[in-house]
Amino acid sequence: MYGLDINFLNDRPEYKKDIPKPASGGGPSLEDPRPILIGAAVAVAVNGLVAGGWFYLNQVNTKLQADLDKLNAELSKLNAQIKDIEAIKAKTKTFKAEAKALATVFDQIKPWSALLGEFGTLIPSGVKIASIEQKEPKIVPPAAPPPNQKDSKGDKKEQAAVPPKPTATISFSGTADSYGQVNDFLLLLQNSPFFQGEKTKLISATKKANPTRLELQNSRSTLAPDIPELPQVVEYKIETNLSPLGASELLPQLKSQGAIGLVDRIEILTEKGVF
Repeated sequence: MYGLDINFLNDRPEYKKDIPKPASGGGPSLEDPRPILIGAAVAVAVNGLVAGGWFYLNQVNTKLQADLDKLNAELSKLNAQIKDIEAIKAKTKTFKAEAKALATVFDQIKPWSALLGEFGTLIPSGVKIASIEQKEPKIVPPAAPPPNQKDSKGDKKEQAAVPPKPTATISFSGTADSYGQVNDFLLLLQNSPFFQGEKTKLISATKKANPTRLELQNSRSTLAPDIPELPQVVEYKIETNLSPLGASELLPQLKSQGAIGLVDRIEILTEKGVF
């Protein structure tokens, strides 16, 4: 039922095809050690480069770490010096504030010796001072400043003007021979640098009987002579305020009135740069 066909032609010599053989001598031989040696040399060279690079980097890192430690030490030293400088600055600021406060105290002093000398210089002939009274001003704490507001340009802030510090009120009373003498005395006080001219005013001036009484001594006459009456006097009261000018601004006047001690102190403080 089935037929089996077998081809025996390929087994015949005339039908055999030539099979190409691989060429000999073209590839490396397993017995040649040069490739292995070259590979080993390359591996050794690469490892050497890696080891050398690691050693170099390690040396550089060590040097950088030493430099960093040195810089940190210098930085710590500089920080300590900065703290010392800041402490010195703080002390200097405190000393300057204390010196300024002391200078302010001296600058606000107007010795009574100078004021009395000024009265003696200004008082006209025929005017007498019977009493002098000084009232210190009431110290009012400054009000809280309003929040800063920008002006129309928007780049500057408004600053409220600082009001002048109130000064003591001086009131004195006495007598004068005439109203003209009282008026002259008032004008001289208004022009004095020790007082505020706009606050120097006449409180009262009235004619009074002369308080001086004439008496005869060692009179041997049995008849008492008529004792003339002295003319009336003007009893006045003047009120003024001390000038807001500091003593450092009144040195010539203070020196002319003999306040040498205060003048010397202020001149020393001026030389030291406090004023």
